[in-house]
Amino acid sequence: MKKLTILMVASVLIFSSSALARKTCPEALVQNIQIESDHVLYKQVGYPWRRLGILDEPGTRERLSALLAAQMANKKVTIAYKNNEYSCIEENYTESAHLLRTQND
Repeated sequence: MKKLTILMVASVLIFSSSALARKTCPEALVQNIQIESDHVLYKQVGYPWRRLGILDEPGTRERLSALLAAQMANKKVTIAYKNNEYSCIEENYTESAHLLRTQND
């Protein structure tokens, strides 16, 4: 029983730290969306161009749909990246987004 408890605590710590190890960029309106070959790029008001993802990567098409809907509805979005060292204020064409959250003001 003690081993099971230790295993459960270790699992929670591992999953918690991986969830915390992401960089969430500030919410902003979507200014531009660009699909170039199989890469989807976006630009939010006040921020440089960043990569949403590659169309064949899991979740990119779904994030693109949410991004388009937010742009059409003039709603802000929050986008996060797995790398907690990610810089939201620098152009980035190589690292794909991990999470997209629409904001309902």
